[in-house]
Amino acid sequence: MRHHPRMGSDFGAEIDVAVPAAQAWALVGDPCGVPRWYPLYETCTLEGSTRTLARADGAVLVEEILSRDNGTMTYTYAVTAGLPLAEHEASFTVVPTESGCRVVWRTHAVHEDSSIDMEDRLADRQREALEGLRMVLEADAA
Repeated sequence: MRHHPRMGSDFGAEIDVAVPAAQAWALVGDPCGVPRWYPLYETCTLEGSTRTLARADGAVLVEEILSRDNGTMTYTYAVTAGLPLAEHEASFTVVPTESGCRVVWRTHAVHEDSSIDMEDRLADRQREALEGLRMVLEADAA
C-alpha cells in the first residue's frame, strides 16, 4: 500500500517591533522565553534540545529545538508530543528594519485529522501572541 502525504498547511504571522533586532532576539531566541510573552504557557523547561511548555489548563507541549543560529537570529522547532499533529515544523526569525525589527513566525502543520485546517486553528492565536511579544518588548524598551 502506497502512503500518500497529507495536505499540509503552511502559514505565518509577523509583526513589526520598535526595538533593535538584538533586543528582540534576546527574548524571541531564548527557547524558554515563551512564557514571558505568550500567556497561554505558564512554564518552560529545556533539557538538551527538548523544550517542554506547560499551559494553565494542564496541557503539556513537548518540542524539539531543531536548529538555532544567533547570526541569522533564527531558530526552528517541531512539536513532538501534546498536540494531535501528523507533521509540524515552525521557525522564528528576527529581521532588522529601519524602525526596529520584524519578528516572523512560520509554521508547517498537519493535523492527524486531515479535514482540520491548522491555519484556521492557529494563525489568529499566533498573531495575538506576537502582539503580546511586541507589547513586552516595547514596554521593556520604554
